[in-house]
Amino acid sequence: MFEQNVYAVDLRGYDCPQLFVQFKWQLKSKCDHACVIRFSYDEDQDINDILKYLASHKIQFSVEAAENNKFIEVRSTHV
Repeated sequence: MFEQNVYAVDLRGYDCPQLFVQFKWQLKSKCDHACVIRFSYDEDQDINDILKYLASHKIQFSVEAAENNKFIEVRSTHV
């Protein structure tokens, strides 16, 4: 069975512009090492810039919620 290599990045606690800077840096540095990068964030964080970036670069992603955790999952094969 195929196992995905998932890398978790915790963006909770960052505010803009550091939130976006950390997101982009982690995306670029981890894309060669993981099939999926999961970015955790808090509900009160503004992730609109991140979503716009992913959409404008046609990067496959999904926004998910599991229990009290919110996260953006990016498929790094499209980075």
